[in-house]
Amino acid sequence: MPFAAVTFVNLQGRDAAAGVSMLNDVLIPRIKTLPGFQAARFLRSVDGSSGVGSVIFDTESNARDGLDAMSAARPADAPPVESTAIYEIVAEV
Repeated sequence: MPFAAVTFVNLQGRDAAAGVSMLNDVLIPRIKTLPGFQAARFLRSVDGSSGVGSVIFDTESNARDGLDAMSAARPADAPPVESTAIYEIVAEV
């Protein structure tokens, strides 16, 4: 089964359109080049105060390495990370 590198961010006081632009123009192109990348989903809470990024990789090792790479190359103006985790995907529909 694949693994997800999950990042929880604080979006309070941030411009939503600028955040989506950063995702599309900067972060997603970088993420797509990571070894073992399979898919990604980026979510924003309804009130706009928090976000979750879930990047799916083929192996746990690639998920851990991907999370490290995403953290190391994070743009200075990206929203602050509150926490990260690696999850095993146990079912997909």
